Amino acid sequence: MQSVGRKRVVTSCIPCYMRKQKCNRRYPCNHCTRRRRPEECAYYPSQALQVPIPPLQTEDRRNEDRRIEDRRNEDLPANHDAQLQYASGNEPVGALSDWNTRRNSTLNQGSDSLAELFGYFEDSESNTMALVRRLGLDEDENQHGNNQTIPPDASEEVQKNIGRMPDRQIFDFLIQYYVTEVHWMEQLVYPPWFLAQYQQWWSLGRLSSVFDVEFTVLFLRVCSYALQFLPSPSYTIDRIRGMFLANIRDACDDIAEKLAVICARLNTKGSLLRVQHLSFSGLRSQCEGRINAFWEALSSAIRVAQRVGLHRGRTASMLGMHELEKEMRRRVFCNLYIWDSLLSRQLDRTPFLPDCLSPENLPRMHLAPNIDDADAPEGYSERLIQARLANFWRSFTPGQGAEYDEAAAEERYEKFCTDFLATLPPVFALKPSEEWDERLQILPLRRQILHITIFDCLCYNFRPVLLRGPNHVQSLPTYKQVLLSSQRKALAVAALKVLDGVSNLHVLLGGSYTRFAGIIFPTFEAAVLLVGLCMDVDFPGQCEDGPPSTLDIDPLGSGKSHVTRGRCRQAVHDALTRLRTLAEVSNMAKVGARTLARLLGNAPNLHLPSAEIVPVGSIQRLKPSSDAAQWLSFEASDPSALNDYFLSPSEETYPS
Repeated sequence: MQSVGRKRVVTSCIPCYMRKQKCNRRYPCNHCTRRRRPEECAYYPSQALQVPIPPLQTEDRRNEDRRIEDRRNEDLPANHDAQLQYASGNEPVGALSDWNTRRNSTLNQGSDSLAELFGYFEDSESNTMALVRRLGLDEDENQHGNNQTIPPDASEEVQKNIGRMPDRQIFDFLIQYYVTEVHWMEQLVYPPWFLAQYQQWWSLGRLSSVFDVEFTVLFLRVCSYALQFLPSPSYTIDRIRGMFLANIRDACDDIAEKLAVICARLNTKGSLLRVQHLSFSGLRSQCEGRINAFWEALSSAIRVAQRVGLHRGRTASMLGMHELEKEMRRRVFCNLYIWDSLLSRQLDRTPFLPDCLSPENLPRMHLAPNIDDADAPEGYSERLIQARLANFWRSFTPGQGAEYDEAAAEERYEKFCTDFLATLPPVFALKPSEEWDERLQILPLRRQILHITIFDCLCYNFRPVLLRGPNHVQSLPTYKQVLLSSQRKALAVAALKVLDGVSNLHVLLGGSYTRFAGIIFPTFEAAVLLVGLCMDVDFPGQCEDGPPSTLDIDPLGSGKSHVTRGRCRQAVHDALTRLRTLAEVSNMAKVGARTLARLLGNAPNLHLPSAEIVPVGSIQRLKPSSDAAQWLSFEASDPSALNDYFLSPSEETYPS
């Protein structure tokens, strides 16, 4: 019997292996960076990332002991003892003189920036600071900018935190996983620039500017966010290079928080980088089921965005700005607007941003996907449509406390169908063209997320019909009773469409365990709406749906005649099954499942015999992917078509 030799383990990245080039095994590697295609750098799944850390040698063990000792003796504020002394409530004899000393010290260390002390928006053309500039005075912008040099005391603090970071190969894996598997959802960074800057960061040595520290916070929070989606079908292990995922996440969060405090102390104004890493912090909280924390992070991100002028399409500081940075400012602001609109509606809060989204804030550049076809849909199209969708409903939302107007709700729906749905590009239409689906593997996912949001907005439009009591309905004229009955069916159709969309999205994502709020949140909300409808013993009522629709696009009209109590009941139980399964990894799903089960317990007419239960799409156990090329399904810009926009590390001007 012929013996088979052991197969050589491939350690080069896929592009280098295909080109037979020697790879330095970094991420992105030297050749992918030189080719200006860092987003294509990917490695075959191997045990290289999963082997335990080898035993420490004597010198390494001594270094590790010193590192552990440093962690135990975390820096306390220089005036820690004084703080304890004054916090005790027993004033020392020299309290007054000490207070004067502290006051003078605070005054000497305070900022001398007019914009910071008076709170002026620096890029305004009409406030008093603008008038001061017109009169011939201007502040030194570099003194308080992101290029500010870090003072020695802060530099030591920064380096101490940098020294606590896990191994680089752990970060390489997480950055790769984020770019290929997670980035497509929000697209908060531009992958080619981000990967080039990440590669350069490791060669910097001692960090010398606020920009470098802000970028450190950004990629730490990117890694923490990516960890929310691990383990996954493509990576089933609960550790990376022997370090548990939870420990990596804790380290990233802790170091990022400490460095973010230093950045805020050195540069109170902030930057685009700060808006981005605050947004990632909020997204991480959302995955953890802490939506209020997401709301707070969004508030902080919007405040920084307004300080740096993201809410203004044209500002004085943008005159010498690179076009790519201007585009990223617009795209990040669109994300803030989308989240602000969604959360304010879901949580019944007052939005942070104004109701109208200015055309100046909308993205303008066409960053083509990585296929050679100028007609291919742009990767940010779905987010841009989401921003337009949020803007539409913000402009028609009734004031808080306003009584539900059936006719106004019907008018909003008709206007939405004619003015919004009719303008959707073919690839995102409710009956879409699928000509690009095979070449752009992320496109069906983005389309499904958009459709879920569309029907969720329609649920929001008709949801107040559930708050109408039976006595109030009976007192209405007959035509209004018919209209309300029709709108209750429309609400049921919209909720069923949401649950169908969530089920399809879950299947597209692999049907595995996930903390993705885009699956858990709409599942719970749509199921509660159906429970509320089915609580009415007369639902769905007679087939009287009023006059026939004259709309060319009517996504709810055709489904009204097919709404049945049994279908709604089955959909609720399917939603409960999904939430109970995802409860194994998500506290949000656990609480949602418990609440939904209690609601069903209070509604005997919604009990489903076990023989009739059709299990929701099977939740697949995590299994490894057999094709590493699937990791490259995200859409990135084609560097060959963006020579004017791609910034190499030596040409870096973004963000300022």
